[in-house]
Amino acid sequence: MEALWLWIGFVGMLLGTLYFAFLLTNAPEGTRYFFVITATITGIAAIAYLVMATGSGSTVLPDGREFYWARYIDWVITTPLLLLDLCLLALADPRRNVTFIASLIALDVVMILTGLWAGATVNVAGRAILFIISTAAFIGVLYLLVSRLFAEASRRTPAVAQIFRTLAVLTIVLWICYPIVWLIGTEGFGAVSLSVEVFLFMVLDLLAKVGFGLLLLSSRQALSDIGSGAVAGTARRVA
Repeated sequence: MEALWLWIGFVGMLLGTLYFAFLLTNAPEGTRYFFVITATITGIAAIAYLVMATGSGSTVLPDGREFYWARYIDWVITTPLLLLDLCLLALADPRRNVTFIASLIALDVVMILTGLWAGATVNVAGRAILFIISTAAFIGVLYLLVSRLFAEASRRTPAVAQIFRTLAVLTIVLWICYPIVWLIGTEGFGAVSLSVEVFLFMVLDLLAKVGFGLLLLSSRQALSDIGSGAVAGTARRVA
């Protein structure tokens, strides 16, 4: 069954990529980077799912577990890009916030790489320690996201602020589910089978990437506001 879920993941990501690329042809002026970033996210995920579906993205560890390392290669590239989309939405001038964006992405990369290391570790104690480190980095990502970006987004136009809140909450809820699936799956306590684990990660990936992209790129008013350079002060004066 794992192969079926992986092929569904591939098709879903591929269709999302093609659709986002199509939307790029009619992107509001000054917002093409959102379409490029979002299509890149699903494109990379499509490649990862294709690699896993064809049997090249996993390895059998000494403890007998089949470990899908390709999903971590996907995540270490795509999750920073998802955060970049959120930063570009929330921050009126991202160039003045390079240090913040870099810190957020660095924590995210640490989270994914330690998760990869934990999943590939056969020593139970070592796996637990690495999972805790990964979770601590994840909490850091959530803290920066909530403490800084929500406040910054509130200063944007109502349309931009609204889509940011929607996407940020979606991302937070879905990303919280990932370590839960990790814990109940074969890399954690083994409470569910590998097939169920692959299915759950596939559903989360489609929602977190394709669902995210559909919401973002269909928000024409928010994208138009960003493309025109509208900010909160402008919105207040117009009101």
